[in-house]
Amino acid sequence: MFNKSQLPLARLGLLLLCAAWLLPGLVGHAPWKGGDSEHFVRLWLLLTNGATQQSASATAPLYYWVATATAWLTSSFLTLADGARLASGLFIALALFFIARTARALYGAETTWAAPLTLLGCMGLLVRGHELNAATAQFAAAAIMLYGIATLSQNPRGGWALGSGAALMLLAGGAAEAILFLLLAIVLPGLLAAFRTPPARRALIRGVALALAISAAWLAYLAIEAIPLKQVLNLPRWQGETKLRPAFYLGLLGWYAWPAWPLAAWALYRGRHQWRTPGIVLPIGVLLGLLALYVFDTDPGEEKGLILLLPLALLGASGLFTLRRGAAYALLWFSIMLFGFLALVLWVYWSAHDLGSPARLAVRLTRLGMTGVGAFRPWVLTLGVVVTLAWIVFLARIRRSPLRPILVWTTGMTFCWGLLMALFQTPLNERLSYVSVGSALAGRVPPTECIRTNHVRIQQRVLLTYHSGRRLVPAGSRCDWLLVETRQRNVEPRTSSEWVKVWDGAQPGDRTNLFHLYGRR
Repeated sequence: MFNKSQLPLARLGLLLLCAAWLLPGLVGHAPWKGGDSEHFVRLWLLLTNGATQQSASATAPLYYWVATATAWLTSSFLTLADGARLASGLFIALALFFIARTARALYGAETTWAAPLTLLGCMGLLVRGHELNAATAQFAAAAIMLYGIATLSQNPRGGWALGSGAALMLLAGGAAEAILFLLLAIVLPGLLAAFRTPPARRALIRGVALALAISAAWLAYLAIEAIPLKQVLNLPRWQGETKLRPAFYLGLLGWYAWPAWPLAAWALYRGRHQWRTPGIVLPIGVLLGLLALYVFDTDPGEEKGLILLLPLALLGASGLFTLRRGAAYALLWFSIMLFGFLALVLWVYWSAHDLGSPARLAVRLTRLGMTGVGAFRPWVLTLGVVVTLAWIVFLARIRRSPLRPILVWTTGMTFCWGLLMALFQTPLNERLSYVSVGSALAGRVPPTECIRTNHVRIQQRVLLTYHSGRRLVPAGSRCDWLLVETRQRNVEPRTSSEWVKVWDGAQPGDRTNLFHLYGRR
């Protein structure tokens, strides 16, 4: 694929691509609506109230430990949210490293880069990998366990990777997933002769013993702290009262795992007559086992499906090297046309936002709550042009190789994401966060005074406390300021005569939720 003189430069380029995928959108903005805000609130409550009082710290402490550490290490130059979000980047990077090592062990050295490129190309990972997301800790732990299982028959250290990965999975809130991976490792010797050798058995025993020892120590510590076992093992996820949605994750994978799943399907078709190999049995066993387990998930969600991408990326990486020329060219040109069109759309939106043309689109952006419409930003233009030219130069210089289709796809996705962040991160931050509401409160309430809240949800209360620097407290507290939220426009909240309205407003573009600030007479 590359000659020896090209290898160092090629590896550097691929590492830069991984960095270009990871960094844009990871820092430089407040917590956004959705999972980013949800996990930030959990971290804030953990830091404010202590570890033993928060269910998140008991169910999935690993992510919050690492997020706390990254936030503390970067506190001199990053905000709390940005510093904590680096934890997601670290876990994604860890997963990429181990999925590359796993592909090398299963399929050979030539697939080492194919697996992480296929994984980065999965559409479902793009947003979830750039937000505060505790599921990224499970994602990394699963990649470590996959590597451990794949190398049980090749390297004595495979057992240590399996055991440590299982312990990390437990700490990441994936007790059920850890048990599933361990059971698969125990069953594999019955299916594959390569796992029945004495070294493989010894490595397996070491791995299981290490997992059990660390897990027992952790559970004993939590028992001393009087934290319920049901909470520690994340059992509410499997014992909820909501109706099961057994096909949720299977339906999700259609777009979530694109283009890994078509490549994986091709690899399975090509290997249909020689399926009893570790490169097929292991990823298929993990995928089917996880899908069977997630049938019982009472609270399914996109972020929890990240682990499903790992076995599909492995199979997809192997399928790349047997892909027929027509299919390879189809993926390559589809990538160029799709991401070229998306880039054109982004530049049109930039023109509407910064130049006010097309005028109708500029008016629509204003109505959607995008701030700064009509204000030209030269540095944003410069950065966007640099990103676009980098993609064009890459397309002009890329050489033919089995990696080229997935490399063009993943680079195109990275380019469009980077262009989106370059052109619109600031207005998106205003639109998707509570920065503007927090600033309004900070400008009207003295720093030493508290704000009583009414009908304000706990997540919003924490975010407004973070952004305003003012102390927002639940209803019933004694304060000289009152903040009320209504969920219907043109509906005035009922308050007693002791309160006088000082301000009302909402997030830019929010047409339903409205905040009303009152001061005591």
